[in-house]
Amino acid sequence: MNKIFAANWKMYLNEQESLDFVSKILSNKHLFLSNKVMIFPSHTAISSVKSALQNLSNIQVGMQDCDIEMSGAVTGSNSINSIFVDSCIVGHSERRTIFKEDEKMIKQKLENSLKTVKSTILCIGETLEEKKQDETFKILDKQLSILPSTLNGKKLIIAYEPVWAIGTGLVASNDYIKEVLSYINNAIKSLYSDEILSNINLFYGGSVNESSVESLSTIPLLDGFLVGSASADFKKFENILKKMR
Repeated sequence: MNKIFAANWKMYLNEQESLDFVSKILSNKHLFLSNKVMIFPSHTAISSVKSALQNLSNIQVGMQDCDIEMSGAVTGSNSINSIFVDSCIVGHSERRTIFKEDEKMIKQKLENSLKTVKSTILCIGETLEEKKQDETFKILDKQLSILPSTLNGKKLIIAYEPVWAIGTGLVASNDYIKEVLSYINNAIKSLYSDEILSNINLFYGGSVNESSVESLSTIPLLDGFLVGSASADFKKFENILKKMR
């Protein structure tokens, strides 16, 4: 199975920079047509990016986050149905740490997203302190406890992102990731039927770049990658995709 590459542009690119990136994609269609790609621009650039990519049906465009409310008096926030998108990220470690989002809040966002869009990425992962205290699996259990009993035919992507590896240049060893993904896989197998499991993918995120992606791609159970800063630099993201040819 070809790996899926989800590009989380975070707040790195403004609308014009996002369109400049897309123009480079359009100039390198052969590469992007041969890969499964998901792009998560800043909310202000979603409409422009979607419009520019409308003829590349293999590229999905999504939201980096959504509000717990579907509509109403919530100044400055964005509902999952505020704009048509293919996917949404919930539970990213930056939302958990910077915005103090807890499991209750993330659960509501997860439910909103699963009701509304085709696919949802749920991010889970431990901090360095939790890893040092051998609490990784305890933390993952807590973060997975919000999973619903059914997905209603929608696709769920569980992205394992050890917090200590995000933006630090540190990459978890293949053996460590393999062990954690195996644990996650066993956990979801205990929750869902084979039919539902066929709609669940496992990703890895955390300093994924052109140097690490080839080795990481050999890990069993790994369906794709959630790429942060390297995905907002066209040359770096292009090189990541080329490595997987």
